Amino acid sequence: MRQDIPPKDRAEWAELVQGQHKMDKFVLQLQVDKVQKGIKSGDITQEEAIDYLYEYFAKYPKGFVSDLKAVFKTW
Repeated sequence: MRQDIPPKDRAEWAELVQGQHKMDKFVLQLQVDKVQKGIKSGDITQEEAIDYLYEYFAKYPKGFVSDLKAVFKTW
């Protein structure tokens, strides 16, 4: 559910795709690494990367609560 994750307009989403946060969950770090590589190669924009991660979190919000709280603190 969307209310289970922070709003997409939060600055932390941009920080995530820029590599400023390390994820505890390996599978999540793989997704972050994937979008970072896409941005560096020019295959996707930062906004598209944020959309991708946002949708990924939206699918599995309960599985990433600890990572969400570490990055966003509260929402």
